[in-house]
Amino acid sequence: MKLPPCPPSSFAPALLAAALLPALLRAQTTPPASRTEEIVVLSPFEVSSSQPSRYQADESASGGRIRASIMDTPATVTVLTNEFIQDVGTLRVLDAAKYVAGISEATIPNGLDRVNIRGFQSDGRRVDGFSTNDQANYDAAGIERMEVIKGPDALLQPAGVPGGTINLVTKRPRFTFGGSVKVQLGAYDANRVEADVTGPLSGQRLAYRVVASHHDSDGYTRNLFRRSNFVAPSLTWRIAANTSLTVRYEHYDFKTSTLEGLPVDPSVGTTSEFKLLPGIPLDFSPALGEDDQYRKVQSHTGTFLLTSTLTDRLSVRLAGRAAEIDTPDSGFGWGPNTQGGSRNPRTGLWEGGLIYATSAPFAATAAPALSATYTHAGTNQGQKLRYRDLQNDWAYTIDGSHINSTTLVGFAYGFEHQNLQAATQSTAAFTPTAFTPITAAPTVNALNTDRRRQTTRNQSYLTEKIELFDRRLILSGGVAHIAFNGFFGNKLSAATSTAVAGQMYPGDGSTTTVNYGVVAKPAESLSVYFGHTENAVPASNYQQTAAGTAPLFSEGTQDEVGLKVQLLNKRLLASIAYYEISQTGYSIANPANLTSPPPAVLLPALVVSREASGWEFQIAANLSRNLSLIASYADTTNRDPNGVPFRGSAEKMGALFVRYEFKDGPLTGVAVGLGANYLGKRAGDQASGLTPASTSTAVIPNQPSFYLPARTLTDLNVSYSRGRWNYPQAVNNLYDKVDYAASQTRFSVYIGNPLSLSGSAAWTF
Repeated sequence: MKLPPCPPSSFAPALLAAALLPALLRAQTTPPASRTEEIVVLSPFEVSSSQPSRYQADESASGGRIRASIMDTPATVTVLTNEFIQDVGTLRVLDAAKYVAGISEATIPNGLDRVNIRGFQSDGRRVDGFSTNDQANYDAAGIERMEVIKGPDALLQPAGVPGGTINLVTKRPRFTFGGSVKVQLGAYDANRVEADVTGPLSGQRLAYRVVASHHDSDGYTRNLFRRSNFVAPSLTWRIAANTSLTVRYEHYDFKTSTLEGLPVDPSVGTTSEFKLLPGIPLDFSPALGEDDQYRKVQSHTGTFLLTSTLTDRLSVRLAGRAAEIDTPDSGFGWGPNTQGGSRNPRTGLWEGGLIYATSAPFAATAAPALSATYTHAGTNQGQKLRYRDLQNDWAYTIDGSHINSTTLVGFAYGFEHQNLQAATQSTAAFTPTAFTPITAAPTVNALNTDRRRQTTRNQSYLTEKIELFDRRLILSGGVAHIAFNGFFGNKLSAATSTAVAGQMYPGDGSTTTVNYGVVAKPAESLSVYFGHTENAVPASNYQQTAAGTAPLFSEGTQDEVGLKVQLLNKRLLASIAYYEISQTGYSIANPANLTSPPPAVLLPALVVSREASGWEFQIAANLSRNLSLIASYADTTNRDPNGVPFRGSAEKMGALFVRYEFKDGPLTGVAVGLGANYLGKRAGDQASGLTPASTSTAVIPNQPSFYLPARTLTDLNVSYSRGRWNYPQAVNNLYDKVDYAASQTRFSVYIGNPLSLSGSAAWTF
């Protein structure tokens, strides 16, 4: 099977010309009477920059590529405005997104933009409608706003998790001059400089924008760091009043630590109180220096976006991306030389201090004592990624006296290539209680993995929205077809009875998904809705599909009902929703790969199915000219088929951010913000399978070996504005709580920052 590495050379230019030609002809045949009087026509693919209040937007384009009122959408949609992103002091996506119902920390705080959405772990990010999966946390300097769409989405995120999508909308050029410079200093992860400048280059035809940042800071635990440089210049060409083209280049150079974490006390079990291995300080880490232990990304990304309103009914959108990413990483792990306990085969619960036999009568003996010396081993790998994407959408609208309709038809092409090489590595053993920093270079063994993975996706879709009874009843539906082909394999794999050495496994398939919804509006300010959405994610490991151990697609399906209300002259938007999600072919990391040292050849992922359901409440409001807030609460159940919770997924969570700004009197210019974020207890490691005592009539699933405790963290933000200057100050973790931020295994619990201070000075021009 021959697979094209990218679209044929004439494919993208032909489509670009086809989309541009009508707009260029119209621009030539109907010139405006005066350039200064020209009225710019907003494409239905573009969202208006106006918003009813500081923390609230009326519209989103992420739910179906085309602009739509949030009140008219049969799904949960939350927009986090630029003002909110700035007010909470966002450095990573989760800093702002954690105030959205159902979004929480996952398993790696400092990389991969990893978060949980409705209990489904999401890796990587979606920027301007294009997905990327690398080692970095995206730089918030480039973000204009975040649009969060809950549930599987075959249009926006055909390859995403069914919990939902966070689409990061980047800053674009403006035709009025302006900008800002910001300097921030503080303890733990805070030191950075940002710059943003925009304006016209040629009257009202050409505008530019340049966004840049430099980050250089250390974290709380030993040898925790982040060094990054981000720059994103862009140009917008207003070809005509009805047509614009934006091109953008982004370079991101990012480097941070690979976290090792701290071990759980061996006496801790599934039902016992959580505690870490005693005698080790919370900021301890045996991590090597920055040259030997890191996550790193060097990326170059180019995008373009063309939108044109060809007639009063027909509009077109054409978007593309090309990205080259080099993302090596080098990491280690450590932990006790014994598990310190085991699962009771009769209950599936982990019991500290006891080792159970794996065969009847399942006798228990005391766990062996811990050694004072621990090994230190891990993986060194290099990965190169290439992305090529092209999207084309056509929208046809009819505004009648009794009926309004919007028809969207389009296609999307996606190409991804991965080249990954990996080897095991080790360094000197050590004693935690008498630790001496490791200065010798690690020993890197011969390569054991040389993986090639390539996937080409072609997607076509048709959606229809009909508005009836003066837009009081809105019906929508659509169908999407996705086809893929590619290959996967390890060039260093050994020959077997069924495969040659280094075999590449081909894979291909296609499927169709549907979505539909209804929104009823008894009043303009009240919406009651039902939505059904689906997506189908192509397999990535074709060796597993060839062996029959994994399906060609992981299919997500969601049914959601909800109510939205908009009050106070649209300054308050509240919603409540109930959803049920199912996902087939869900892959989870094989726990056997997380030992120290790891297996010489990593074991394949485990493939299971899962169900999730829950309630969510969200509110964004500007209650007065001084007071703004965002609040959320989620109560969800997300389990595997055996009813076992997934690692890192809190089933109860809530958040609140309140900001009061003094606009009169002696405190004019002062603003105070207080944020609180609650997470219920979370499974600390991934349990799977059944105990050896299980029978066909008495199934006993393995349970997580421990739980991270529930916690509430509070942040205080105070700022003072005078003229063009603004001085934000922050106290994070105000009450200095011990934050067990995330975990991977019993040997890797990651500690969040204690109470920390930071201060900024920003000049706006």
